[in-house]
Amino acid sequence: MDRRARPHMTSAPEARQRPADVATARFVLAAQLRLLERALAAWPRRDAALLDVNCGSGVFLPFLWACGFEVDGVEAEPAARGRAQSRCPTATVMAGSDDALPVEDDAYDWVLLHLEEPRRLAASLAEARRVARRGFAVTFWNRHSLAGLCGRLARAPLPGNATSWWEVARALRRMENAPARGQIASLSALAGPPRTWRAASPLSRCNRWLMALPLGAWGVFRCSLGPAGGVTPLALRLGDRFGRRMDERLSAPEPVLECGRKPLTSCLSGRGDEGGAS
Repeated sequence: MDRRARPHMTSAPEARQRPADVATARFVLAAQLRLLERALAAWPRRDAALLDVNCGSGVFLPFLWACGFEVDGVEAEPAARGRAQSRCPTATVMAGSDDALPVEDDAYDWVLLHLEEPRRLAASLAEARRVARRGFAVTFWNRHSLAGLCGRLARAPLPGNATSWWEVARALRRMENAPARGQIASLSALAGPPRTWRAASPLSRCNRWLMALPLGAWGVFRCSLGPAGGVTPLALRLGDRFGRRMDERLSAPEPVLECGRKPLTSCLSGRGDEGGAS
């Protein structure tokens, strides 16, 4: 199949997926992009194709393309597909659902699945595993997070259909040809209550903490299907501790980005005449 270089919310209507407050929506998207950049940093992307499943209106497509991947998308809603194609003209956005992807086995190096319907979790993971040659990742809204608890008390649900970290982890272990335990890693974002999801909140910084724990409202599992990628042997985050003893190290090595960002203008001006409706 043709896999030319191409540059989230899930495929349900954006009005339900996106927080109503503009400042909150921007804060949430920024947190999601930071988490994805860190979670996918270990994936080599030179000449590597990535399929973004349930890409919605394509919020993540230009970002993934700028990170170096050749990107395609799958989306069930026609209107969202049109917006995604317009947002990222160098992508091919296909019609399809996460439990019946319209591509062949091992068609892509990497698959990024945005979980839309928890009842289809097992089938969606099986399809991601079928299509991915080197690895896949799944993002989800975590109902067992602090934000999920606050939302239930206030009768204000999370922006998307929610599952739990434990359910996703259990489904990954039970799937056929499951990745080995050492090939699965998880991170989460938005650890604070929804009232802190805005830059103006004095407690907004709490949403940058505890990313390695399953406490955030939005989580990601990264699953490798082969040997782990290279990591840098040096600590990347020295900060104001630059003067600490040189034999101190981070608790775990940080993955190293294989390359820098592509200029987004290349993506946005690539094939503007082929984009869908705005």
